[in-house]
Amino acid sequence: MDKGFVYESLAFYSESMRRYMKYSIYLPSNYESDFRKFPLVYLLHGYNGNELNWIQKGQIDQTLNYLIYKQQIPPFVVVMPDAGNSWYIDSSEDNKYESAIVNDLGNYIENRFEVSSERENRFICGLSMGGYGALKIAYKYPTKFYAVGSLSGVITRQIPPKGKIETVQDDNWPFTSENWEKENIFNYLDSLKQSGVNIPTYLTCGYDDFLGLYLGACDLHHQLQIKNLLSELHIKAGNHDWKFWKEEIKEVLKFFTKIIEIY
Repeated sequence: MDKGFVYESLAFYSESMRRYMKYSIYLPSNYESDFRKFPLVYLLHGYNGNELNWIQKGQIDQTLNYLIYKQQIPPFVVVMPDAGNSWYIDSSEDNKYESAIVNDLGNYIENRFEVSSERENRFICGLSMGGYGALKIAYKYPTKFYAVGSLSGVITRQIPPKGKIETVQDDNWPFTSENWEKENIFNYLDSLKQSGVNIPTYLTCGYDDFLGLYLGACDLHHQLQIKNLLSELHIKAGNHDWKFWKEEIKEVLKFFTKIIEIY
């Protein structure tokens, strides 16, 4: 079984952040020999995570190697940005993580690597905080992404409880009652529907999740169904941990593959 190439903690300059930001990237084994533009997946980390989590804790490279070898998924390029505890939002002039990832990183990756610039070959997913970020970004920029996946995503109509997520206090908490009205995933559903762009959504969460995040996943799935927006909901045995995420990322990648084949 051929192994892909993994490059950890690389850096790119973000105009939005006015500084360098880190990212890691996975390139499939045929990246240098196959002259094509590869499909791209943005893979977002959770709270207190970084650009290394999906590699060091999630063994995502091993998962990709196996699924590509078994021809269960195409040879994806996977980029994993570091976003601190930003929740993937633009919270201040000095912390524009959403813009940095959607615009700066996106442009950099497409110029630096042999990846497709077509929306039909661009996907985004994440776990916990990253599950929230992936959904919010996909729904806010529906012309940029073809499908989205959320693993144990923090999906809530109320502001995420400060200090409860990962049980750590954060003095730089980005949410206020004012900006939550803008950053709430549910508040993007009407504009998503009006855009006429259907973004297939894969929602998964463990029914033993200690944060009870399956409730938000069920709520969002229900709202998507009401609006006739494509969504799959999977509530399975498992907690809010890497054991669950390492298995479920396989299903998300297969879901993305199915979307490519269907459309």
